[in-house]
Amino acid sequence: MNKVVSLCCTLLLLCSSLLRADEAGWALFDRVQLSVKQYNFDSSFVVFKGGQVETFRWQHGREGDSEIEHLVPLDADGVDILRRDGVVYYFLTDRPALVTTSDSIKELPAILFQDSQQIRNLYTAVLGSSSVMSGHTAQLLRLSANDAGRHSYWLWVEVESGFPLRIDIMSEQQAPLERWLVTHMQISPELPENLQRLLDSELPEPAARQTGAVLPVNQMQLGWLPDGYHLVEDPHIVPQLQQSLLSYWLLTDGLHQVSVFVQPSQQMPTQAYRDGATTIYMLSAPQHDITVIGPVSIDVAERLAAAVR
Repeated sequence: MNKVVSLCCTLLLLCSSLLRADEAGWALFDRVQLSVKQYNFDSSFVVFKGGQVETFRWQHGREGDSEIEHLVPLDADGVDILRRDGVVYYFLTDRPALVTTSDSIKELPAILFQDSQQIRNLYTAVLGSSSVMSGHTAQLLRLSANDAGRHSYWLWVEVESGFPLRIDIMSEQQAPLERWLVTHMQISPELPENLQRLLDSELPEPAARQTGAVLPVNQMQLGWLPDGYHLVEDPHIVPQLQQSLLSYWLLTDGLHQVSVFVQPSQQMPTQAYRDGATTIYMLSAPQHDITVIGPVSIDVAERLAAAVR
């Protein structure tokens, strides 16, 4: 009897310790999300994706209830992006600015901005070891996916400020697929002058959303969804794709999006590859081709394509 009681006490202590560790991890994650929304900062970062390397300057500031964010590519062919509160501007060379509505810039890591509670439903937070990164003390935070078909995230967080210094998107084998790495970061109490000018400047209002392409009526169905995903009821479809699409579904788990396209058969072989963390899977069927694009494992993409009936 004493052995049973001792074992139960040990299990209770172990569960309590794991719960405290998980909550400590989520408390650090909340600091990360708060840091990129509250601080006035000027930073630079590099994105490693497959064999490509891209560099950016990222500034953010707040003045009263107003928030402003500026993402500038340091490569020759990039697009200058500005967000003021819920309006995002894409400044294109020799063309009018593209204006959309969003409370974040989608070219930045979505893990920093999406709903924290939804992320908690998808991941387990585990604190790792501390290290020195670019002169800053960094705490490792692992967000381990609760489902094997979803990528995990490893974040290195600046201990003093909670600012993210590095984010790795990990494969099922815990190898990095993509890396987001801060090379410079400065936090200041005042809004930088260039952000103040952008905050005060006159910019166009967002236009009403245009109606996407309308697909022909057909009997195709998607018979399976990965755990945690649901269908977006009214996905926007690029009109240029209208002529070649037979069916289209957009899935989301609140953090990631996965697209499933059905097109007339091109008699191409079935193939799968990865572009960083994004899987592209193409299934060739006798009457049509099915393409799955999104940050899921190849096994999940294959099962999604096979679920089209």
